[in-house]
Amino acid sequence: MNEVKKSITFMQNNLNKLLHTAGPTGCKTPGIYSLSIKLDKEIVKYYKSLSHH
Repeated sequence: MNEVKKSITFMQNNLNKLLHTAGPTGCKTPGIYSLSIKLDKEIVKYYKSLSHH
């Protein structure tokens, strides 16, 4: 469970760095968009697994 949390934090940090360097117009790039979607899915998976314990 801790590994999932680390993975989410890692992705969040990377996404924040990308968003910071890309600026407002760069937010629409496919790489940033797909990373954002992947991060959302991981967060949902993480919280669903927490609710089953």
